[in-house]
Amino acid sequence: MSVASFLVGFIEVLLFIWDVLTYPLYVILQQPWRQTRRIERTRARTITHQATEITIRAVPTTDKLKDELLACPDKITTMEKLWNFSSKKFGSKTCLGTRAVLGEMEEKQSSGKVFTKLQLGEYTWLSYNDTNTMADSLGKGLRELGVQPREKIVLYANTCSEWMVSALAAFKHSLAVVTIYTNLGEEGVEHGISQTDATAVIVSQELVPRLLAVLPKCPTVKNIIIIPNHNPTANPEATTTTSFHKISDVISLGSTSSITAFPPDSLDTAIIMYTSGSTGVPKGVVLTHSNLVQALFSIIPTVCDSLGSVKPFECYIAILPLAHVLELLAENLMLVLGIPIGYSSTKTFTDTGTAVAKGSKGDATVLNPTIVCVVPLVLDSIYKGIKANVVNRGEFFNKLVNLCYRYRLKWTRMGHDTPIMNKIIFIKFKAILGGRLRVLLSGGAPLAPDAHDFCRTCLGLTLLQGYGLTETAATACIPDGGDLSTGRVWAPLQEVDIRLVNWDEGGYTVTDQQGPRGEIVIGGGHVAKEYYEMPEKTAEEFFNDNGKRWFKTGDIGQMMEDGTIRIIDRKKDLVKMQGGEYVSLSKVESLLKIHPAIENICVCGDSSKSHTVALVIPGQVFLDKLADKLGKTGVTREELCSDKEVVEEFRMVVAKHGAEQRLAKFEIPQAVFLLADPWTPESGLITAAMKLKRKSLEIAFGAEIALMYDGNNNKAGPVKTGNKEWVEI
Repeated sequence: MSVASFLVGFIEVLLFIWDVLTYPLYVILQQPWRQTRRIERTRARTITHQATEITIRAVPTTDKLKDELLACPDKITTMEKLWNFSSKKFGSKTCLGTRAVLGEMEEKQSSGKVFTKLQLGEYTWLSYNDTNTMADSLGKGLRELGVQPREKIVLYANTCSEWMVSALAAFKHSLAVVTIYTNLGEEGVEHGISQTDATAVIVSQELVPRLLAVLPKCPTVKNIIIIPNHNPTANPEATTTTSFHKISDVISLGSTSSITAFPPDSLDTAIIMYTSGSTGVPKGVVLTHSNLVQALFSIIPTVCDSLGSVKPFECYIAILPLAHVLELLAENLMLVLGIPIGYSSTKTFTDTGTAVAKGSKGDATVLNPTIVCVVPLVLDSIYKGIKANVVNRGEFFNKLVNLCYRYRLKWTRMGHDTPIMNKIIFIKFKAILGGRLRVLLSGGAPLAPDAHDFCRTCLGLTLLQGYGLTETAATACIPDGGDLSTGRVWAPLQEVDIRLVNWDEGGYTVTDQQGPRGEIVIGGGHVAKEYYEMPEKTAEEFFNDNGKRWFKTGDIGQMMEDGTIRIIDRKKDLVKMQGGEYVSLSKVESLLKIHPAIENICVCGDSSKSHTVALVIPGQVFLDKLADKLGKTGVTREELCSDKEVVEEFRMVVAKHGAEQRLAKFEIPQAVFLLADPWTPESGLITAAMKLKRKSLEIAFGAEIALMYDGNNNKAGPVKTGNKEWVEI
C-alpha cells in the first residue's frame, strides 16, 4: 500500500468516526426528510392510456411570479408586453452588462501557433430603463431606414447586449427576427437570409466579411447594421442596393423619430430560428409571440422553485449563442425575474480561457455569476479540466478528492449537506466559476451521468439537465432543485403534455415491462407554428390533436414510476447490430467523450457487424502526456495520430473507459481512428450547435470506417492506408 493510500484510508476512518458522533446533530439541524420527500414525490400523472400510446401531464403547481403575470390588466400575450412588464417593474435596476476590452496582445504557443489574447477590464451596465430607451430608438431607427412592420430582419451576431436590444426593438415594431448561428458557413448564412427575404441584417463587425461574400445572392437586403467590436473599423462602401450603418447611428436616428411603435399580435411571428441542420440544410422554425410567452409561463414555476427567493446579488452569465433557443429563452426569463445578464463567451469564460491574456481574469471571476446555461460540451470541458488538475496535484490529492467526492455524493443523496468539507475542499472548485454559482442548466444534448454527478457535487450547485427542442421553444422537461437523479430529464413542465407512442421497429412499446417506452411527442401552446416554407416537412413532424399543437421529436423515452422521463434512444441514432442488439450511438458518444483523452468522437455502427468503431479527435493535453510517456516528444500532432503505439493506447483507453461506464461489449468501439484536425461547422462535419453531422462524417470517412470493419478486424495490429493507421482488437 502506498503512503497516499494509507493516509486517505486513515482520513476515511476519521470521517466514519465523525459521522457516528455528529449524525444526531446533523439530523436535527438539516432535517433531511424534507429533501428526501422532495426527491421521492410524484411529478406527473397519466391522463390517457391507449394500446399504442400514453400521455402524461405534470402535477399542477402554483407560482407567485406566474400568478402576477397572469393578473396583469394588459394581458401578456406577446414578448413586447412581457418586456413592458419587466421594464416597468425593474426600471433603474441593472439589466445588461458588457465587459470592457482594454487591448490585445499576441501570445505564441509551444506548438508555434500565435493566438490573439484580450486584456479585459470591468463590466459596464445598462439599466432596464436604458435598455428600453435603446430598444425604442433602435426600432424607430430601423423604421426610418424603411423596414416595415412584419418584415424580417436577420440577427447574425455574437451573443452580446446589442443582440438582445435588437430583438426587443424588433418586438416593439412587429418585426420577425431571423436568427443565424455565427459559425455557419457561407451556404448556411445565405440560405437563412435569402429564404426569408430579409430586408435588414444586424451583424457583428468580425462577421462582415462572410456576410459580404453572400450579399450578391441576397437581393432583398437593403440595410446592414454593424455592431462594432473593440477595434471599430470604417463601414464598407454602400452599393446601389445596400447601405451600411453602425448600430449607434441607427439608434441616434431613431431617438429623434416621430414614428410610433407597432405592437405585434399574439399569433405574429416573433422568431424564425434556424436549426443547426444535423440531418440536412437548416430548417427555419417559426415561433410566434404566443409560443414564446407560453414557453416562459411553463418554465417559470420550475425555475423559480429551483432558485428560491431571488437574492440582490443574483447575476446570470451568458455564454451560449443567442441563436440557440435555450439561451434566448433563458435570458428572457432572467429579464422577467429582474436578474442582470452579463455577457461572456466560451473563450473568456474562465481564467484559463483561450482569449484571456496573462494578467487578466476570466469573465466568471469578475462577474461572480449565480446562474448559467451551458451545453454538455462546455460542462464536459469543465469536468475534464477539474479532473486533470486534480490528477496533476499528485496521488494523495487525487485520492483525497475522490474520497471527498464520494462522501459528499452519498450524504447529499440522503438529504444532507457537508458544510465543513464544502469550506475546506469544494470551495476551491467553486472558485473556478466565480465562487457564487448556484444554478446551472444544461441542455441541447445528453449529459453523461458521471459528469453530472461530479460537477453537481464538487461545484456545490443545482445542476438541471433540461430537455426541449427548437420546435418546442426549448420547453418540455426541466428538473426542480430537489431532483438528484442522473440520466433523466424529469417530468413535463406545467401546461406541457408528453406522449409516448409505440415504435415497433425499434422494439419500444407503452406496455413494456420496464415501464412505458416509445417515441416522445410533445404537445402544448409552446409548440412551433411550422417550418418556414416547408409545408411537407411541417406536415410530417407537426400535427394538431385535442386542440393542441404536437411535435414528433424522434427521441425514444421511458416513463419512470414517479412520472419522470429518461431519454434512452433516438430513432436516427439507433443501429441494430449483427447479434440483434440495438446500439444508441449518441448515448455511447456522450459517455465516452467525458474522458480527457477524447476531445470529440463519432461512434459508427454497421448492422452486418458485431461491434462498433469510432472516429476520435484526441484531447491535446492527454496526447502530449502520452507522447512524453512513450518517448515521442517533439513529434507533431499529425504524426502522433498515425503512430501505432499511440493508437493502441487510445484503443485501450476507450475500451477501459467504456467498460467503466457499464457499456456492453458490442457498444464499445473495438477499433479507433485518430484525426488530428478538429471538426468545425465550417468543415460541414458538425452543426453550428456543435452536434455531429453523422451522415456527413460517415461519407467523409467512409474508406476509414470500411477498413476498420475489414476482414482483419479480429487480428491485433495496425491497419494502414497511406499515412493512416489504427489498432483493432
